[in-house]
Amino acid sequence: MNRHVLIINRWTNSFAEYHRYIDHTADRVAYLTTAAGRPPLDGELAEDIRVLSDLSDTADVLAQTARLVELYGPFTHVLALSEFDLEPAGEIRRHFGIPGRGPEEVAAVRDKVVMKGLVAAAGLRVPAFRETPTAGLVREFAARHGYPFVLKPRAGADSQGVHVVRSEAQLDTLLTGAGLADAQCEEFIDGALYQIDGVVKGGRLLTSRAWRCGGSCLDFATGTAFSSVANDDRDFEIRVTDFAERVCTALDLTDDVFHLEVFRAPRPSGDGDDLVFLEIGARAGGGQVRVIWEEVYGVDLVAASARVQLGDDVTIAPMDLDGPVAGYLMMPEPPVRPAVVDAVTSLVGQVPALCSETLPPPGTVLSGNGGAVHTAGTFRYRAERSEQVEEAIRQTLAAYRLDWHPQGEQPAGAGGPATREAVHVVG
Repeated sequence: MNRHVLIINRWTNSFAEYHRYIDHTADRVAYLTTAAGRPPLDGELAEDIRVLSDLSDTADVLAQTARLVELYGPFTHVLALSEFDLEPAGEIRRHFGIPGRGPEEVAAVRDKVVMKGLVAAAGLRVPAFRETPTAGLVREFAARHGYPFVLKPRAGADSQGVHVVRSEAQLDTLLTGAGLADAQCEEFIDGALYQIDGVVKGGRLLTSRAWRCGGSCLDFATGTAFSSVANDDRDFEIRVTDFAERVCTALDLTDDVFHLEVFRAPRPSGDGDDLVFLEIGARAGGGQVRVIWEEVYGVDLVAASARVQLGDDVTIAPMDLDGPVAGYLMMPEPPVRPAVVDAVTSLVGQVPALCSETLPPPGTVLSGNGGAVHTAGTFRYRAERSEQVEEAIRQTLAAYRLDWHPQGEQPAGAGGPATREAVHVVG
């Protein structure tokens, strides 16, 4: 194809094996990567690999790209599959005149103030919101909309820096010495959280599926188990798919894999419910989303993301709502961190509908920085109906056990009783 592709990479696992879904013999491929992200990259196939200390350092990113252009010629494509690398990719495209999403288009899928404004302008419901770069503006929002409300970064991810503010006393504590330059406030929506994952090519939705969440990403980050079960209500799926297509149109997502979050909230009148936009990522979902999609539905969302952005032909069958229902459960890290894993219970073969699990081996140190990647255990399910997956999740929560001890302390002893129960979980 004679394309010249620059890839920005910070992934450290198999998702960074770009040679699996980009033919490095047909295309010339160069990389900007972190040191931790270097090992999965194929140095023999790559044109060049530049290791940067900080991919968010725009000056260094542009300087390294300029050096690559001097050596190998201009790039035709810039590929960034991590949400945290969309901004530098946009700056590179603008600076070097490369087609694709520039800084303004990146803001539509990264800046939560910008994206909600665009979605609201398209006639879809969003929470009340505003940018709040000062403590005074945060207090004005609280006075107008009351408690609880949400305070979070405009361009955050993985629930980092997100707070549900429930009282004036809590707000006073949060605002003490807080950095608010990137802050925004939004209305707290009391409803069921759904995530919708999909693939768009040429402005057409190839496939998508909605998932009902047990808890939220913020709950998981603060020590509660997180579950997600594929929706099998056909009428609701039609409705939420239409909503997702309208969101993609509003944000000009035409060749992307997306991860959309919405609330299904009852109307105050009691007559039905509304879908309320929360946020969207122009990338494959995190947590167990990529794993479960490939295991149960046979779709590699990371590969699809690369291929649709590069303009390759992509054949993905529409989602079969009469087919299997998937789900997953993620267990958070212990409340005292860092913690050393002594033992963890395998539940494969004990819980119906449980098809696979990933457990931390004994000796693993859980530091509290693993997010949705390095957890205290993940479980994945496949069944005919969503009710069966939900029951399997309840059984897993009841049977799961992780034995651990704080790093620096001695374990209870080989063969002895568990030192502590693992974490707070909800059924």
